[in-house]
Amino acid sequence: MCRLFVPLVILLCSDLGLCYVNLADVECGVQTARRGRIVGGIDSLPGEIPWAASVWRQGTHQCGATVIHDRWLLTAGHCICSVFDEFYKSKQLTVVVGYTDISRNDVNQPLSKIIPHPEYRCNRKSNDVALLKTLRQLIWTSELRPACLPQASSSDFSGVQATVAGWGFTNEDRGIGSRPNILQKTDVVVVTNDECNNWYESQGSKVKIISTQMCAGYEQGGRDSCWADSGGPLMVRGSKGHSMVVGVVSTGSGCARAKMPGIYTRVSRYTDWIVDNVNNDNLRSGFRLFQRRRLF
Repeated sequence: MCRLFVPLVILLCSDLGLCYVNLADVECGVQTARRGRIVGGIDSLPGEIPWAASVWRQGTHQCGATVIHDRWLLTAGHCICSVFDEFYKSKQLTVVVGYTDISRNDVNQPLSKIIPHPEYRCNRKSNDVALLKTLRQLIWTSELRPACLPQASSSDFSGVQATVAGWGFTNEDRGIGSRPNILQKTDVVVVTNDECNNWYESQGSKVKIISTQMCAGYEQGGRDSCWADSGGPLMVRGSKGHSMVVGVVSTGSGCARAKMPGIYTRVSRYTDWIVDNVNNDNLRSGFRLFQRRRLF
């Protein structure tokens, strides 16, 4: 007798009271390396951030992403937009997963589906989130693991130390900075939206951080995500060692400027949308498999 696949969403809570969602069939948010460019960052070790992924187009790194399931990755909406403000087709992008060093060009995974948030529009800052589905199932290793997601009702994480990672430029002046092949990481602090808005306003900026966004950085600047880090993870780690992606690198003014911290899509506002899309797709796939098995 054949059974339909019924996906499970596992809710876990750390001893800090932080609850997180696991969409994968293995333990999420677990690192195999324990130590540690982004701006002001350092090289990460293999297995240290095993859910970090690189989105490629035309043979080169374009954006970051986060592995959350053995077929699904989370990225920024603007990472799937072309220069013509149209969404890329799945065949136009690939992803590299399970590698800290992305200098190899023979490990790209093709995609089968791209899902932008239904309210996202290219060149807009709001709802800057998208899902990528790989053509083939990913195989978990010590250097490829899924990240946890925050519960939809999570706190705003203000004042919490977080880590941002990516393969983006090490300086907002691309003539000075470089785009390294080794995954970079740096620690930042989550700032309240009110304080972040006040900081930006003090610098003469018209940027307004809304409830579906969050800021992370330092008043004095110095550490930040930068160009080509977009789509990558902003992570909070619980005391029991599980890491959860709470933000997606989205936008900002320059890189690592004083009182202009990085702006991230607030993942907790999209957890339900992410879970629904992954589960609904799995149910459809399970039903198609069930139908095929009945035919033979």
